[in-house]
Amino acid sequence: MIFRSHFISMLVFSIIVSILIAFVRFDTRKDIVRYALKLFLYMCVGVIIFSWFMYFL
Repeated sequence: MIFRSHFISMLVFSIIVSILIAFVRFDTRKDIVRYALKLFLYMCVGVIIFSWFMYFL
């Protein structure tokens, strides 16, 4: 495993996926950056919520 934590692995995955989806979806740099940041934040919140859910199970 490259990273010592699954959380760090999910953050790196979120960064890569959000940038790639933003490049595919938009043309201008401003829109790409805005959408990539928004998608990254949504994914981070989802990872945190899912992690807490799994912790309590």
